[in-house]
Amino acid sequence: MKKSKIKKTLSKYKNIQDSFKYAYVGIPKSIANLEENFFGTFESFLKKYPNFTDFKKLPIVLYMHGSSGLYTGDVYRKIITKDAKFIFFAPNSFKIKNRPTYKTALDKPAKEKNYLKVHRLRVAEIYYNLKELKKLPFVDSNNIFLMGNSEGGLASAIYPHEKFKGRIITAFSCESSYFYTNFKLGAKKSEPFLNIIGTHDQFFSKLSLLNSNYNIDGNGIESLKKYKFAKIVILTKTKHDITTNPYVKDEILSFLKLWRSEE
Repeated sequence: MKKSKIKKTLSKYKNIQDSFKYAYVGIPKSIANLEENFFGTFESFLKKYPNFTDFKKLPIVLYMHGSSGLYTGDVYRKIITKDAKFIFFAPNSFKIKNRPTYKTALDKPAKEKNYLKVHRLRVAEIYYNLKELKKLPFVDSNNIFLMGNSEGGLASAIYPHEKFKGRIITAFSCESSYFYTNFKLGAKKSEPFLNIIGTHDQFFSKLSLLNSNYNIDGNGIESLKKYKFAKIVILTKTKHDITTNPYVKDEILSFLKLWRSEE
């Protein structure tokens, strides 16, 4: 999506800033020798810690939640904050007024135009929130990772206007499907890329009834085969909620540890 289209989308949703203000965050206690890790909204964090200008710069994961909100993202928030000791920042898309929506049944997709409206907004959210995050003194701009799950995974995969330290896409197969018919990765070919998908994903696997009219693999192999630092993890007997699989945690932690730049 071109920047002109992103800015047009942003102008349509006047309170886009609330996706940032009410973002779900995880802040490691190591940021300023806090008594404990902080979990809550960004607004509540600022109220509790107004003097954050002296905080230590830390790596950050900008996380785009799925259509059901922070449901699975709460698992990732704890992994990223407690175990990786990264800042976790998930824009709250549901705070945006007049936000477009869709309804997908397991055997019947919504109209393509409904999906596209949501995709445009989610991409615009990344653009806006990334710009705002870079203004924060405790964000290490050299260590910004982009991560997305399901609906948020698509937005994170196609976002073209930044080279991130790495991208993590979960519960989305990184290919054209009923959900997005002209899929094209926005990542640079030199970007580290981790794609995790279950073989029995109800929405994006080869077994999905929604994709019966599409020639798909159910993973991102074709899209990512030219990416030197890409890794695809296919989880057997795993559905859309991949957080139920015990391998997911170590895959995410290993990726963040491998590609984080040390000072």
